[in-house]
Amino acid sequence: MPSEKKHICIIGAGASGLGCLRYFTENQERFTVVAYEQGSRIGGTWIYSDHSGSDKNGRPIHSSMYKSLVINIPKQIMAFPDFPFDSDLPSFFGHREVLKYLEKYTEHFRLLPYIRFNTRVLMVKPRHIGDGLWGTKWNVNIEPSNNSHSSPTANDFDAVIVCTGQYAVPNIPDYPGLKKFKGTTIHSHSYRSPDIFRDKTVLTIGASFSGWDITTEVASLAQYVYFSHRGEHKLRHFPKNVELVSRVEGFTKNAVILANGSQVAIDAVVFNTGYKHNFSFLSPDCGFEVTPDNTIRHLYKHTINIANPTLSFISILNNSLPFPCISILARYFKAVLEEQIRLPSRKGMLLAEQEELQKRLDRNWPPRYLHRMEDFQFEMCDEIAKEVGIEPLPRWIKKLFDYHIVKLFENIHTAKKYNYRIIEPDGFEIVP
Repeated sequence: MPSEKKHICIIGAGASGLGCLRYFTENQERFTVVAYEQGSRIGGTWIYSDHSGSDKNGRPIHSSMYKSLVINIPKQIMAFPDFPFDSDLPSFFGHREVLKYLEKYTEHFRLLPYIRFNTRVLMVKPRHIGDGLWGTKWNVNIEPSNNSHSSPTANDFDAVIVCTGQYAVPNIPDYPGLKKFKGTTIHSHSYRSPDIFRDKTVLTIGASFSGWDITTEVASLAQYVYFSHRGEHKLRHFPKNVELVSRVEGFTKNAVILANGSQVAIDAVVFNTGYKHNFSFLSPDCGFEVTPDNTIRHLYKHTINIANPTLSFISILNNSLPFPCISILARYFKAVLEEQIRLPSRKGMLLAEQEELQKRLDRNWPPRYLHRMEDFQFEMCDEIAKEVGIEPLPRWIKKLFDYHIVKLFENIHTAKKYNYRIIEPDGFEIVP
């Protein structure tokens, strides 16, 4: 057991940063904690702005929220496990209610005193001082994000938790001829409303749930929409003016070239093609790797840096219930730093990472799906809960998740009109 307080740095005050703050500030005898947030308020990607690109201070706008966004998982399974959304809200609602929820969470657990707003992390560097769990110190270089005349300062920490999210840096594939295309191009990160597509012929690329949501919204004003996806999809109920086409091979000045060799004239393109991880503030010698297909390698349980286990990444999972998983992973890392549980050897952790990948390969998923969870998230959360000795996620969470995913694929908009009531200990029902 460590004899002195350990200094913990959390980078980001969105949902994952707040979830980590909540648990680490519970143990004041063991930890001193600070969260650095480059913005002026909590919420991360849930802070909506009508604008895209850069804010008034020249900082990139972090949020990918669009004006009409409604959550695509019911509130009952979206919430942090012991902090439900307001009971008078329906099961589905807009992004503004999620931000209010996070503000209430922050107030309830008295987290504001631990957050340093308008503070940008410039660089995190490891300094090796010995062996074992605490064999690395972390030098964290920061500067005010709202004052270009201030000088950077540096602080040393015993552990760093990266909570910067994964929806800030758009991924736009480098299609042949794209730079020659004369029409409108926009990534979903900058999409706010369909107004600019009125009466136009639009190509949308990518079939995530948010991509499909944007596609149907664009179709409400566009003359015609071509919907391209590179793999198999399960979506149904296309609007009448949406046509499914093969994958994109390239562009001309005014058309898209499809995999079947055909060319289709278009006025605009919406790239619903995901995001890139950006950890430019982490020194190359931190011990992890971001692969060309956007996975993070050398992580144990998708969170702990195997080479330097006092560096953790929270909320890099895909196709998961983010807030419940944040809650479980934050408590897991806290238990590791409290030395309540002992990590496997480096070899054992690397083997566990390979086993995670193999599970996905066995489903014929490509390696880029390393962090794709779906039902694996419940297996992971149950294993962690047992190891740490905390309450597992209630059984009804998985049951409602499984039921709802089927409904989403059937019709994403109809699925969001359901209202649910939880029946303890492990059931749910649909209510009018």
